[in-house]
Amino acid sequence: MASGSELRRRTATFTVRVTPEERDAIAALAMQKGLTVGAFLRAAALGDKGPRAKTRIPVDEALLRRLLGQTGKIGGNLNQIAKQLNKGGAVATPDVLAAVAEYRQLRQAILAALRTPTR
Repeated sequence: MASGSELRRRTATFTVRVTPEERDAIAALAMQKGLTVGAFLRAAALGDKGPRAKTRIPVDEALLRRLLGQTGKIGGNLNQIAKQLNKGGAVATPDVLAAVAEYRQLRQAILAALRTPTR
């Protein structure tokens, strides 16, 4: 006898042709809802995304690009501090405090992005 999950296994597929722009628009809408494309399309067609629909955190691409830039800047600053320390030199406290402050800002920005509502 087959188990319940084996009876509900999704094995049938639909193939739909869309333009690259339509595909991107569908993927963007799914991302805004925090769903995979499959779960989004099931929800749109059937009104139910399914019992095990995977949710995703919506992504703000512009914010991620800014955060990546900040990461590079902080990494460069920390690299310079480490280089100075490895030479046996001293590092000015304001430089260390500035790097730590930049890190904290970056961390807060990432946390804020992760708190973006998924629905």
